[in-house]
Amino acid sequence: MNLIKSVLFVSVIFATASCSSSDSQKKVEGNETNTKSEVVASAKTTKHIKIPGSSLYIIPPAGFIDNITTGQLTKEYSNFMRMQMFGDYTPQKYFDELKVQADKDFPGSWKEEKLTVDGHAASIYTYKTSAVIQYYLAFTDGYTDEMIIASFEETEMETGKEMYEALKTVIAEKN
Repeated sequence: MNLIKSVLFVSVIFATASCSSSDSQKKVEGNETNTKSEVVASAKTTKHIKIPGSSLYIIPPAGFIDNITTGQLTKEYSNFMRMQMFGDYTPQKYFDELKVQADKDFPGSWKEEKLTVDGHAASIYTYKTSAVIQYYLAFTDGYTDEMIIASFEETEMETGKEMYEALKTVIAEKN
């Protein structure tokens, strides 16, 4: 649990530090972008669980529980949590910077899959750190500016695959 907290803390520090970084950072080519557009139909069901503190719902893999205190859906060292950018810092800018960092740390590990979730254009980005893999689901058509981060330890790849598929079930309940 301490490892996940440490990784999340470092992620927050990185996101904060990234806000002040230069726009002239070098972009590295050669990362994988899956351009096939997979359509995933969603309708809110009784299996959908609300991501704490958000308007987003997901059908999580078995064993995940709602932890309102931490604002996450958790299972051991794996979790789903909400993320949102503020001000003029856009998700695209964040992902561009995260991609540059991924290329430095683990060349070729950054991936992007474009798909349709709940009838809206979205992307799932894969970001690898030294011990943790994170999937980011972001809607790319302005449907909602909320995103979901799915984090799991590299040793838990089966859970990671289940989490990846669960991201395709996300819907937003607009008020």
